[in-house]
Amino acid sequence: MVKHRKKPFKLFVITILLLLFLLLFWYIQNFTFRITKVEITSDKVSDSITIVHLSDLHGATYGNNNRWLLEQIKMQEPDLICATGDMYTRNDEQGKKVAIELMKRATEIAPVYFVNGEHDNDSAYLEALKAGDVTVLSYGQTQCSVGDDTLAIYGIDNVYYSDTFNLFHEFDEPPEDCFSVLLAHIPNFEAFNWYGADLTLCGDTHGGVAQIPFVGPLYFNGQWVPELTSKDEYVTDKGLFDTYTGHVYVSGGLGNHPYPFRFFNRPELSVIQIVPEG
Repeated sequence: MVKHRKKPFKLFVITILLLLFLLLFWYIQNFTFRITKVEITSDKVSDSITIVHLSDLHGATYGNNNRWLLEQIKMQEPDLICATGDMYTRNDEQGKKVAIELMKRATEIAPVYFVNGEHDNDSAYLEALKAGDVTVLSYGQTQCSVGDDTLAIYGIDNVYYSDTFNLFHEFDEPPEDCFSVLLAHIPNFEAFNWYGADLTLCGDTHGGVAQIPFVGPLYFNGQWVPELTSKDEYVTDKGLFDTYTGHVYVSGGLGNHPYPFRFFNRPELSVIQIVPEG
């Protein structure tokens, strides 16, 4: 009687299932987004204000014409939407169209304020956003009224910072009588600390791309496992950080560049709620 050899078949099935699991895990980690919510308090607002923060889309789509992403933005009932650059990747014409369409449609939900990154600084693109009622802030400032409150909004378009960079060379000191929001693609904590906006929104880092559970980013700002090796007080890969005068929020971003290699660091749609003290 010939005995059937079942072990190789079982090993083959287990291998296929493991590969399918890894493929699904990779897909979820890189091509589905989560909603990250944070809350800060301020004595400069009389009622709750909700900001949806978009960054580093890199031309990604979530559903046909980003339908799923727009639905989730709308569900947050934002008072304003802030986008902090790299919404498409340089020379990606299709990604550029995706970014323009997303932000134009987002203006139907709430006012949209935008600063560019190093990838999406094409002048025709910026003009298309302006034509679609997006407020583009290139070293500009404006105000936004939400109920009885007024927000002062500033935007800078730096793709690098010099050693002498100082926001006071461009703007007056943030007002004491209303909440101030600064938009900047690339984080610069020292400059943001000195300037003193109540809230600064940034992107660029992609959340460190690959995260190790309970340890933090695998590689960030030229260091391996900086949570273990860095002497800095904060590893500013993503999240909400306190400054001397306010807060900085660094988004993990919605897209991938140059490769989809996120690990325990899914793309994120950020929701910042500002609530009155007490």
